[in-house]
Amino acid sequence: MVLMVPVNAVIAMKTKTYQVAQMKSKDSRIKLMNEMLNGIKVLKLYAWELAFKDKVSEIRESELRVLKKAAYLGAVSTFTWICAPFLVALSTFTVYVLIDEHNVLDAQKAFVSLALFNILRFPLNMLPMVISSMVQASVSLKRLRVFLSHEELQEDSVEHKSVAGSPYSISIVDGVFSWSRAEPPTLKRLNVCIPDGSLVAVVGHVGSGKSSLLSALLGEMEKLEGAVAVKGSVAYVPQQAWIQNSTLKDNIMFGQERREAWYQRVVEACALQPDLEILPAGDETEIGEKMDGPVAGSVPGPELHFNSHIREVEVGFWYGLVLLRRS
Repeated sequence: MVLMVPVNAVIAMKTKTYQVAQMKSKDSRIKLMNEMLNGIKVLKLYAWELAFKDKVSEIRESELRVLKKAAYLGAVSTFTWICAPFLVALSTFTVYVLIDEHNVLDAQKAFVSLALFNILRFPLNMLPMVISSMVQASVSLKRLRVFLSHEELQEDSVEHKSVAGSPYSISIVDGVFSWSRAEPPTLKRLNVCIPDGSLVAVVGHVGSGKSSLLSALLGEMEKLEGAVAVKGSVAYVPQQAWIQNSTLKDNIMFGQERREAWYQRVVEACALQPDLEILPAGDETEIGEKMDGPVAGSVPGPELHFNSHIREVEVGFWYGLVLLRRS
């Protein structure tokens, strides 16, 4: 039985290779399915169902080929351990009888030996499953280790302090930014100074770095060189809002105390009243992350009136910096 351990070790190493390949195929399939479901309207509008079905089927077939190979190895491993007790007993009794002519295999020796083999049989039969579980855990731990070993965001990449006498709310001096230290810089030698109380629009073609500039101001990019200073607090409004599966009013209040006067001011400032009149249950209408219906097209958009962190700005008061991301 012990001699079967190296055989299963070899099988386990091969199974680990198949497990890694299967996880990669699974990730690709899930990613593609998420993209398809999120863009299902566009996909059906252009009649791309069959094309994307072929893509998913191709990835799935690749995944199934790997799973089939892993299943064959598992079957071989299980078969060897099922046959091992019988082969061990047969070989043990044969060697015992042939090694010396005075050795007599009587009932006492046979039953004691079989009892001992049965004691060892269960833990050794569990060994293939233990090895398989350890292989799967090893692959998962490696993936987690890669994720957790990524570099942390630079906490000091953006300075949030007021400089006495400085007329600027935002200042970037010789800024060089990258999404990763291993990648080339995305923004190079950036110099920006925005005075207090200014309304600034950053305009450019697709891929010119508008979103990267906002990410640099938020500290989400790696600052390779230069200095970034932002006065006061920051309220960031992304192009796609994070929506709770709750009522419209709960999304606007966002866990805050029920202040009806403030709530009405937010609705008025965001021109949301016409949309509330269309909705069947008004502001008590249940909404979700898909944001279908009239609310999805409201002005200035769900990104504003669902962001409770900039509620003072929405009603016309300046309490800090507001970053808006719109296409």
